[in-house]
Amino acid sequence: MKQTTLLALAIVTLTITSPIQADQAAYAICIACHGANGEGNVALNSPAIAGQEAWYVETQLKNFKSGVRGSHKDDIYGQQMAPMALVLADDAAVSSIAAYISEMPPVDIPNTIEGNVEAGKALYIVCSACHGADGKGLQAMNSPNLLIQQDWYVARQLKNFKSGIRGTDPADTFGLQMQPMAITLTSDQAVNDLVAYLNSLR
Repeated sequence: MKQTTLLALAIVTLTITSPIQADQAAYAICIACHGANGEGNVALNSPAIAGQEAWYVETQLKNFKSGVRGSHKDDIYGQQMAPMALVLADDAAVSSIAAYISEMPPVDIPNTIEGNVEAGKALYIVCSACHGADGKGLQAMNSPNLLIQQDWYVARQLKNFKSGIRGTDPADTFGLQMQPMAITLTSDQAVNDLVAYLNSLR
């Protein structure tokens, strides 16, 4: 019911808004979960998106639209996101909202996960090939900036990759690369250690 109402609101808003206001109108559907400033909401399990690279946001929105992401039976939160992405009618709309999100200033994010930073640093060596030594991502690998993301969300996505909830669809080229990397984290403690190291890079 809530998703249906949000979809209807977004469609009406996009219909009555001028082209100049299109980006703000498109973002109206995102505010309920991601916040007015793209800060995310832990209570709703929605990640921070402000300042994330436009090319990464585009890829994920297209994945949600096509069912590459958010269709796994155990991906509860992805299933909530998928219909929201369908509000964006075409690639131009996706690119527009992705650009709008990328231009938002990143927000201050509190650390919620504790771990062994030195152990996490050693584990991150595997990750640095794609996400960079500084954790800010690399477009060539379609790897996102991890430092502007909540630690609890990073931990959950690592576990999703490990379990096959994310990154196993044949059409998810970059997810397929990420999934075996996440498997190298052999325990929840390893995940926490890695995330603690990322927190130290902020």
